Amino acid sequence: MIQSQGYTIGPVQPPSLTDSGQLLDFMAALKHQAASLGWIYGPGSDGIVRSLDAKLTAAKASAASGDGKAAINQLNAFINELQAQRGKTISDNAFYLLQPNAQFIISKLGS
Repeated sequence: MIQSQGYTIGPVQPPSLTDSGQLLDFMAALKHQAASLGWIYGPGSDGIVRSLDAKLTAAKASAASGDGKAAINQLNAFINELQAQRGKTISDNAFYLLQPNAQFIISKLGS
């Protein structure tokens, strides 16, 4: 009998639906989880992880200073990088975990 062990990530409620800093921290935690699972992989993946981190850090700083438009722009850059790296260093699992969550945060920042 062949046994396999997997890891499933399911929907969980973020810590706060109104605190953009907490939402962005949650997003960073999801990204780190995807990387630790090998969903961000291959040559150059460390650089991709750092680049995604930089975009989330910039978005958090912009949101904290009250510049929601800049935070949204940084999150759109995050999504653009996910799309550009999908299938290269970012698996579909990582993409479908991170992209909808980033879109959700954008919707919260825009409201």
